[in-house]
Amino acid sequence: MTYSPQQPPPGWYPDPAGSDGERYWDGIAWSQATRDRQPVPPPYAPPQREAQYQGYQGPSQGYQGYGSPGGDPRYQGRRFAGFGQRLLGYIIDSILLGIATQIVGTALGLGGAIDAALGRWERDVLVYAENPVGTLPLPGEDLWMALVYSGIVGATLAAIYRTVLYGTLSATLGQLALGLRVVKADAPADSKLDWTTAAVRGIVSAVLYETIGFINGIFAAFTREKQTLGDLIARTHVLKTR
Repeated sequence: MTYSPQQPPPGWYPDPAGSDGERYWDGIAWSQATRDRQPVPPPYAPPQREAQYQGYQGPSQGYQGYGSPGGDPRYQGRRFAGFGQRLLGYIIDSILLGIATQIVGTALGLGGAIDAALGRWERDVLVYAENPVGTLPLPGEDLWMALVYSGIVGATLAAIYRTVLYGTLSATLGQLALGLRVVKADAPADSKLDWTTAAVRGIVSAVLYETIGFINGIFAAFTREKQTLGDLIARTHVLKTR
């Protein structure tokens, strides 16, 4: 027979986000309420009848990283990156990938194809505006095909960019600039991503950002371990290293 680890009671504990203050634990998850660290925090001793449960070591053992303030080894030494940091890293990566996609798209003639298709559609709309007979002209198939090819190029470059950097540095350039690191959810905080996880994380994130856009990143604002949808699929965490 197995037992679930005993969770500590609601109360104030050292802030796992790394500040010098304290954060309120409501018995299930960390809240947004913080305060200055108190000089003598009240000790907590589990009831005698629950001493057999070894999953909870008590807040006196110290804790770094979000999650439960108990003794779960997955969270020791972990400080999950917040939504704002991840958003800024995404913006930096998007700028770099946008430049690369434009260069490759121009070399493949996609930029010219999109401009030409847009020009033809604009002329059709102007003609219709002067003589509005029939239905409003819609973009031609050539424009849609050029946009699809451009999206495929962008997703492919993003997948290669993320996979290579995850596999070599465990972070994209945007994440490195902010002191962030990607690790497996069940691995030590200072571990390096293996290439299989790097490929899954890189490809899945690229496809999700290309198809559902920033909805993928919004998950980091609401999940307990600050994970995007790509993190949940690849089973990874993004941590702060400084």
